[in-house]
Amino acid sequence: MNEKIEERIMEKMEILIDRIEFINENISDEMMENRILKKALYKEFQEAIEAMTDICALIRRGLNSSAKDDYTNIDFLVEKKVIGSKTGKKMKEANGLRNRLIHEYDGLNDMLAYESMKELVNHLKSFSQEVLKWMKKES
Repeated sequence: MNEKIEERIMEKMEILIDRIEFINENISDEMMENRILKKALYKEFQEAIEAMTDICALIRRGLNSSAKDDYTNIDFLVEKKVIGSKTGKKMKEANGLRNRLIHEYDGLNDMLAYESMKELVNHLKSFSQEVLKWMKKES
């Protein structure tokens, strides 16, 4: 993988880890009663997922394959054993939640979003650890 792509991956990884830390520090039942906190956490989650999907696309390009849609890129990382299949499945779920948060398809169930974010943030952390481990092995 070329150095410029590795640099971009690490920049996106810093963003991802920062967003994960913010979510972990601030997610609580209070979010359901505090509109500002809820919107802030939704935004941080969206940015975390955008960083994750950017990392997937960058890795795919770095492995000499054209980046495609987010779900296909995640599948590609599973296929290439960059991330595990469970992590891949959870990253697809996270991307789906991101889409619901942004577009509010059929309204948004805040309690369901809150519960999903609490679970998925741990899988985002696993994603970052798996990618970093793979990058270290590849270099």
